[in-house]
Amino acid sequence: MKCFKIGVDAKNLQVVINPGSHDKPTNSVTYKNLEIEVSSAVLEVSVREKTPEKTPEKTPSVKAKAKEILEAYLSKMKNALEDETICPKLEPSFKKEIEEAIGHVNGWLEYVQNPQANDNEIEKHLERNKKDYYDPIISKIKQLK
Repeated sequence: MKCFKIGVDAKNLQVVINPGSHDKPTNSVTYKNLEIEVSSAVLEVSVREKTPEKTPEKTPSVKAKAKEILEAYLSKMKNALEDETICPKLEPSFKKEIEEAIGHVNGWLEYVQNPQANDNEIEKHLERNKKDYYDPIISKIKQLK
């Protein structure tokens, strides 16, 4: 009996050539514990090296990132309105501004979750709204803590 290990990962593929009796030579190929009997005197095995495929890292989509950002802003604003230490410090005009911003964020969340939403538009408007609208509100809330 001759035993050959073939391939990059020799643990997975093994070819055994066993002449057996002259009437019935028994040859087998074992791959990952699966044995296949081959009934021929000559056994040809070709192994093609397979380079491991690189799986692309899953980067969150524009919509997923935007949703995450908007939900964080929404949470901070709602918490400010419900917080017992911050809420009494809120001026009525600022409280109204927060409520309007919450409505604005909710509208954007609906748009972002729409399958037809345009990624470029989401990126452009999200950055502008963060800078001009949401960040100043969050900054004021932090000052009240």
